[in-house]
Amino acid sequence: MADEPAVQAKPVRRRRFDPHRRRRIAEAAIQVIGERGVEGLTHRAVAEAADVPIAGTTYHYKDKEDLLQAALEICVADYAAIMAAIPSSNPDLTIADVIDQTADALIGCFTTERTITTVQLELYVAAIRRPSLRPIADRFIGATRTMYAHYTDQPTATLLADAAQGITLRGMASAEPPTLDQIRDLLLRCLPR
Repeated sequence: MADEPAVQAKPVRRRRFDPHRRRRIAEAAIQVIGERGVEGLTHRAVAEAADVPIAGTTYHYKDKEDLLQAALEICVADYAAIMAAIPSSNPDLTIADVIDQTADALIGCFTTERTITTVQLELYVAAIRRPSLRPIADRFIGATRTMYAHYTDQPTATLLADAAQGITLRGMASAEPPTLDQIRDLLLRCLPR
């Protein structure tokens, strides 16, 4: 018998263990929304941004709605942590101090934090047509109300949170966002006299 060439066994492909893949995909969805908007969110775009095969995105998130929900959950959790840190690290602030901080933060939304603010607002507005996102979106404004309620009564906290949300939306959509003094004045008008 002639020497037969040795048949080389194909190496067994082992599944790569990636315990953070689901979170990375959701964070990539946030990135894609920041670049392309909610309407530009696709499994293919997210897979590319997360550097995973498209099958990885569809394995963890069956459709666009699941991706939107995961992205909104992350945004709300991050935002809620920021809101919760204010009273825990500054319990002795006055409501006027908190309004000053809010005005500063909103100026940041219009400038240095514009991309993440755009993503947050797009996801928040997506809840208008997607009822499954509404409970998550409610937690967004709820975190702001809870923070304000540490410094004032509940009705005033609600009014301040809703006013800040409106100012944010107006400032992001306007060619000339409100100034620091304008924001501060509007929020101070929410306080009981």
